[in-house]
Amino acid sequence: MKKIHKAGLALLILIGLAITSKAQIEIVIVGSSHNNSKSTQNFQAVIEKLKNFKPDMVFGEYIPAGDYAKLDDSNWAKKGFKTKVNYIEKLNPETAKNSSSLIKKNQKALSSFPNYHKTRMDLAVEYAKTWDRGNFDYQVYVLDNYMKPNFGKEEKAAYDKMFGGTDSLKKLNILRPGSEYNKIFFPLIYQLGQNQIYNMDCQTYDEPWSVAWGKTDSIFKILSAKAKADALSPEAKTIKAIEEYSSYADEEEKKFKDDEYAGMNTDKYAELNDAWNFYGGKKFFGYAGFPTETVKEMIAQWTLRNEGMCKNVIDQAKAKKAKRVVVGVGAAHRKIMEEILAKNKDVKIISYNELK
Repeated sequence: MKKIHKAGLALLILIGLAITSKAQIEIVIVGSSHNNSKSTQNFQAVIEKLKNFKPDMVFGEYIPAGDYAKLDDSNWAKKGFKTKVNYIEKLNPETAKNSSSLIKKNQKALSSFPNYHKTRMDLAVEYAKTWDRGNFDYQVYVLDNYMKPNFGKEEKAAYDKMFGGTDSLKKLNILRPGSEYNKIFFPLIYQLGQNQIYNMDCQTYDEPWSVAWGKTDSIFKILSAKAKADALSPEAKTIKAIEEYSSYADEEEKKFKDDEYAGMNTDKYAELNDAWNFYGGKKFFGYAGFPTETVKEMIAQWTLRNEGMCKNVIDQAKAKKAKRVVVGVGAAHRKIMEEILAKNKDVKIISYNELK
């Protein structure tokens, strides 16, 4: 046998390590609408596409439970969920000695038999009390949509006592029939036989974002007023250009309506979203009256938020040794998250529109 030179051996080891490191996390970012109430989309077709991808984990645009404590009490997301937590705690005042252990115990029980209705009710309550909104929402969704028709008399009484009934849950925006979760991601998780959604939102930068948005909005109102006062002014030309850039052509709009979720996951929709969210966007930097500097501030905070969301996805996916991941987000996040994640050598981005 020929002797292998030390340098050659080192090269072989490096090649072996490179081959080993090619095991990537495949990620599908699904740009979604937060309100699908009037949509004509075939949602089961969307679900089937995602099921065929066989994800190990499904993420939603929910704040990780531990992050709520880091947010100021004035944060809109924290205030909104606190109302729901208070509601559940009022109906269920008993405190568990160890919520974490109880959650694990109940999840284990449901993995062996998903129709333990009371166990699922207890699990939902503990998720609310531990500020895990994603999984609280998911368990209530499962109870109300799949389990409730099979409740016995005692189970129905327990459900009404613990949650106050469907109407109350809808009024509090706990059950959201038109959301992307009720339409797509919760049914997906249920049909996959999984019992958990993973939380990945990042609200750390909400306050500076709001400040930048407020400044931008004020300047844009001045721009709009000048354009309205003089149709021949440079400001009027800026507004006209923004309006033309920020809308679909008729044929494009028709195509979008034929399959909304395919449309929301295109580069064209990403461009439009940036225009809608950033008063026209980067294209209009330097235009007469355009709030260039404050829009730059908005984009900086927006980028930080999306970087935080991507980090939350990667950290949790690696911890679970996941191979395939679905991330449901508002459509405005899809493109920038794909760009951020694509820089990670451990990630392979799969476009939603590539799925069969």
